[in-house]
Amino acid sequence: MARFRSTITDKGSEVLTQMIASGSQLQVVRAASGDGIPETSPNTLSALVSPVSVNTQVQAKEFIAGDPSIMKIPVQVTNAGLESSVWIREIGIFALDADNVEFLFAYSWLDGEDSDNILPPSSFLGEIEEMADTVHIHDVAIFVTNQENSAVSVQVGAFSFVTSAQMTAYAAPLVHTQAAGTIIESSGQSVEEVQRRQDYDIQAIKEQLDTGFTGTTVTHTFASGQLSQWKGYDGTGLPEGILDTSNNRLYL
Repeated sequence: MARFRSTITDKGSEVLTQMIASGSQLQVVRAASGDGIPETSPNTLSALVSPVSVNTQVQAKEFIAGDPSIMKIPVQVTNAGLESSVWIREIGIFALDADNVEFLFAYSWLDGEDSDNILPPSSFLGEIEEMADTVHIHDVAIFVTNQENSAVSVQVGAFSFVTSAQMTAYAAPLVHTQAAGTIIESSGQSVEEVQRRQDYDIQAIKEQLDTGFTGTTVTHTFASGQLSQWKGYDGTGLPEGILDTSNNRLYL
């Protein structure tokens, strides 16, 4: 799984401090994606290294109390309208300063080699340009205090494919009513195997947050009647997404 690191930019820290001192809020207005790799310290950047034109939407923030505390801002990136594959190696979150001028508030960059951070071409191309069959959620997690978190307001994107409730349902532990050895017909796995895989995934997410790293969660959008046809990551190897354009599925 591709791993990303995140930071508030120097400009972001300066503006946020000013906002707190004046009793006002910093307004996060949008996010953007790129395929560039920073050659200087990421906190000094004022723009993405190499922006790419992909559907990118900022979602509601979440404050995770701890030592240190983290503000997590999910950014949704989709392949809607893509004619060719695009590598996502950087994410920028933009806000408004006291003069309502937009600037780069936070920056997230690929930490390591490329893996599953690719957006494939859309299989809906030529039908409805706004449709997507692959959605990546990049959790931009930055270290903040409770006061700093309270001073940040996020303008949520209007075209989110994955709702907060769906993300919660995806990550929540399952309570199984079947015996551990019961075989699930759709996957051929036992209940115990499914539970162990999910527990491992949840623990991996927690470890990423604990270390300040963020990962990429690959989700999929289908019509309700298609959900039963989806095949997902089977727990072996790395998730190297393979797009099946005939069935509008992304196999992991």
